[in-house]
Amino acid sequence: MDVLKGKSVSKKHPIVEGKALVIKDLIAFWAGIDWESGDIVEVAHSGRGQNVTGKILVFPAGKGGAGETFGYYYLYRNNKAPLALLCNTVQATTVAGAIICNTPMIYGFKKDILKVIKTGDRIRVNSQKGEIEIFKENLIYRKE
Repeated sequence: MDVLKGKSVSKKHPIVEGKALVIKDLIAFWAGIDWESGDIVEVAHSGRGQNVTGKILVFPAGKGGAGETFGYYYLYRNNKAPLALLCNTVQATTVAGAIICNTPMIYGFKKDILKVIKTGDRIRVNSQKGEIEIFKENLIYRKE
């Protein structure tokens, strides 16, 4: 079977596994997520009301300026951060937040992960290899 492979921000993380939360819009960690609850609060956002805490967050990319790094750090400091970040494209301040907070992050997949992964899928993230496995209905689907 093939594996969905991307580029890992850091190869030092252990393998993590959790439930996916797929968000179709760009994520703003500075003002778009409540740092005390982990809820997406940005007005008119497709993920509004969803909670990122302890999830494998699947999203197109981060958005915003230098505040994004601090926003992610505040989320992490309050124990409300995602378990891992999976993105189609990379945004430097989101990468900085992931590195500072030791969060596994993989980006740059050959396929649009927003179309492959569904909310509730169980995902195994291996940042050492830059690979993810997607578990659906007790079957493992691995795609290239």
